[in-house]
Amino acid sequence: MDNQPIIKLEQICQKISEEFSLSHIFLELHPGKVHVLIGENGSGKTCLLQIIAGLTKADSGQIHFIRNKINTLYLPQEPQVFENLSVAENVFFSSYPLSWNGSINFLKISKITRILFNDLGIDLKPQTLVRQLGYAQRQLLSAAKALVFNWDVVIFDEPSAALGEPERLILFNIIQKVKEKGTSVLYVTHRLDELFKIGDEVSVIRQGTILGTKSVSAIDKRSIVRLMTGKSLLERYPRFERPLGNPLLQVEHLSCSPILNDISFSLYKKEILGITGLMGSGRTKLAHCLFGEEPISSGKIMLYGKEISLYSPIDALKNGIALIPEDRSINSILHYQNLLLNITIASLDRFKGLTGLQTGRMFHTVRKYSDHIGIKTGNVNDYPDSYSGGNQQKVALARWLAYRADIYIFDEPSRGIDVSSKIDLYNAINDIVVKNGSVILISSDIEEIIGMCDRILVLTAGTIVAEINHKEATPERILKYATRG
Repeated sequence: MDNQPIIKLEQICQKISEEFSLSHIFLELHPGKVHVLIGENGSGKTCLLQIIAGLTKADSGQIHFIRNKINTLYLPQEPQVFENLSVAENVFFSSYPLSWNGSINFLKISKITRILFNDLGIDLKPQTLVRQLGYAQRQLLSAAKALVFNWDVVIFDEPSAALGEPERLILFNIIQKVKEKGTSVLYVTHRLDELFKIGDEVSVIRQGTILGTKSVSAIDKRSIVRLMTGKSLLERYPRFERPLGNPLLQVEHLSCSPILNDISFSLYKKEILGITGLMGSGRTKLAHCLFGEEPISSGKIMLYGKEISLYSPIDALKNGIALIPEDRSINSILHYQNLLLNITIASLDRFKGLTGLQTGRMFHTVRKYSDHIGIKTGNVNDYPDSYSGGNQQKVALARWLAYRADIYIFDEPSRGIDVSSKIDLYNAINDIVVKNGSVILISSDIEEIIGMCDRILVLTAGTIVAEINHKEATPERILKYATRG
C-alpha cells in the first residue's frame, strides 16, 4: 500500500488556556492503518482531534492533505446522536439515500441497517428510537456509521470506555472492516491492551507535545506508561485486605420492569462489591433503582436491617446513598456553573452560616478534593466544560466525596480516565472504605472488577447468575456467566 500519508500535521500550535497549549505537533495518518493516540487526561488529545476534524483552527503550523477534499468522520467521546430519531436514521444521518421522488428512502436505510447490524452482531432494531438506548448501545451505533459511507479518515475518541468485552470485540471488528477499506483510523484510548490488539502505529502525547511515534510492534506496555506519565507504573490496582463489617445494605427479591427480576444481595460495611455484566444486562437500571431514580416493581431494600423507601434521589441521599452516574455529561456536570458550585452543590447545607454561605470553607473543600483526586487545574473559577472528559469525571466524583455518604454507587467510574488517573480514582475508593464507607462498583472492565472488588456479582438479562469471591475470580469465569443465556 502507498506509504504517502493521507493527512500530515507539521508544527501545529494551539493555545488552549493561559497555562496550557499544544506545542509543535507533528503527526501523520496513513491509509489502511490504525494510528493510536495515547495520553493522560488534559494532555491535549481532544483539542488535537478537533483540529484534525476541522472543528478548531490551529494558531500556527500546516496541515497537508493527499487530496483537495478529505471526508472525515469524527466520533467524539460522548456519542452524538439524535434521540428523537430511529437507530437507522441516526446511522445514515450524514448521507440519506433518496427515493425516486427525492424523499428519504426509509425502507432502504432500515434494510441496510438490519443487514449491517446482523453482520456485526449488534442486537438493535433499526426502528428503535435512540432515546431508548443505553450509553454502550449508542456507542456501537455511532461506530457503525463508519461503515455506511466511504470515509477517508475516521476518528474514534475513547469508543470502548463503557463497553464490555463482547461489545469491544464488535467495535474491533468494525475498525478492522474500516481499515480494510483503506480508510485511515485515528484511535484514542486509555486501555493499553487495545493498543496492541488493533494498533499499527502509536503516538504518545504529554503536556501538549507528542513525545514520539513508533510502530506498535516496536514498543511494550511499560515504555508506553513511562512516556505517558513520566514514571513507571508499579501497581495498577492498589487493593488492600481488610476485615469487613456487618451487612449494611440488603436487597431482597427486587424487580424492576421490564429488565430486573428477583435481585437479591447484601453489601457489607467497608466492602467493595463489584457488579458486572454485558451491555443490556441491567447494570445501570439497578444503580438507578438503588438511588431512587427508578421505581421498583416488587421486593424491598433494607438499610441497617430496616426497610427503606426510595421514591427519589433525595430519599437516597437522606439515607446516605450517593451515585456517581455513567453519563457525566448529561447527569453530573453543571455546564454553566464553575468548579466551586459543581463540587459543593450536594453539600451546601454544611456551608451555611448566619449571613449566608461560608465561601472560605467552600474554597477549602474544592481545593482539598481537587488535590485529593488530581483535578487539573482545580481552579474554583474554572468551568468544567473546558476540562477533558476524564477531569469532568473527577469533578463528579469530588462532589460526592465531599457529600460524605455511607454508600457510594460507582457506575462505570473509570470510563474515559487515563492510566495514571485511574490510580487516583482507585485510591479514592480505598479511602472511602478506610473511613468505614461501602462501595458498589459497577463496571464492564473485568480487570478493574477483579482488581478492586471483594465480591463480584454477575448480572445477565436482569438476573444475578453468579456471586464470585475475589480470590476465585478470573476473566474466563466471569465471561462464562456473563454470556450465559
